Amino acid sequence: MQRRNFLVGLGSASVGGSALLGSGAFSRVESQRSVSVSVAEDHEAYLGLGKCPTPNGSYAWPDDDGHLEVLMSPDNPTRTENDGDTPLGAGINSNSTSRFDRVFQICNNGKDTVCVHIEDDIAWPTVPETEETDVGERRVEFYLEANDDISLIGEENSIPISVGQCVCVGVKTRSYGLQNDDELLEALDNEIRIIADVDGDCIPPSGCADLSVEYESTNYDEEDDIFRRASTEFRITNTNGVPTSYDLAVANEPGDWRAGLSIDEDTSQTRVADASVPTAALVFWSCDNGAPAGSQTWGEYKEANGFADLEDWYEQTGTTQFAPSGSPQDVDDTLLVVEAADIPNGEPDEEIDAGDFPDMSAGAEAEGWITTQKFNA
Repeated sequence: MQRRNFLVGLGSASVGGSALLGSGAFSRVESQRSVSVSVAEDHEAYLGLGKCPTPNGSYAWPDDDGHLEVLMSPDNPTRTENDGDTPLGAGINSNSTSRFDRVFQICNNGKDTVCVHIEDDIAWPTVPETEETDVGERRVEFYLEANDDISLIGEENSIPISVGQCVCVGVKTRSYGLQNDDELLEALDNEIRIIADVDGDCIPPSGCADLSVEYESTNYDEEDDIFRRASTEFRITNTNGVPTSYDLAVANEPGDWRAGLSIDEDTSQTRVADASVPTAALVFWSCDNGAPAGSQTWGEYKEANGFADLEDWYEQTGTTQFAPSGSPQDVDDTLLVVEAADIPNGEPDEEIDAGDFPDMSAGAEAEGWITTQKFNA
């Protein structure tokens, strides 16, 4: 087994006052504290270590010895170079959890794909039982990119890094019960190891987007004091910490197909479909590893509902009996799919007088239809 070990030292982590950090620097701030990390130089350049190209990359700094330091304290050179005018704070508070996404990056400068992880240790400090929050959780957690559910600590959490690829590492700290000048990893002699294994057997980290789709509102265009229905807005939500791209299929009047849309992690967005009388909607997205619990593939969905392909879905769920222009006859059976389960019955008002707008008729609103103007009011 070919391995390279890289030392990472965590020095004194003083618990400071409540210095404010800019919104671009902190990620999901719950509190503040000060941490310094140094990474030993890789003399053979087997792995490259440097700043992640993000706002939080300002916490990472190469020292005069060619090491990489991660400084979440007033000692950060970024503050000195800018006369203190930076988004970096002076420290973070005691009794708190702080998360910093994408701080430093690990790059594979070798000739083979490597499995990389941070070596675990039975003595790794955790929050003691005497505290009320995060008991048993690590004092310091290193995680992948912006997903703190994907730990990089432990061989079982090894991730593959291909030749020329870089991945960013986030840092989470928990200061519950610590006092000023306490050291986060004193029990480990303030030292951890990054291990790169050429012969390792690892797979991409689990975790895929978890999407949902729902009817939101109906758009109307004004013409001669009459508002006529024109399109439909759908709300797409991603409840997992993984960004993804997706396709949106909507039947009907007319049917619609939108491909290559994108959504960030833990967020929701509105998408407009031409169908002004939607009868069904589907969202498709790919997931190579770690599908959300209860998810369904398109192949499973077709078999369960008796559809031959996507074109057949349009024809059976709509009333116009044809698929929209530009839609494929079918999509990959391995794609995950979710359907909108809340599209109202009947249809929204075709026209609304200017004197009544943005209200629909009582019957339409009773079914759950609503104009976009009223929804956003």
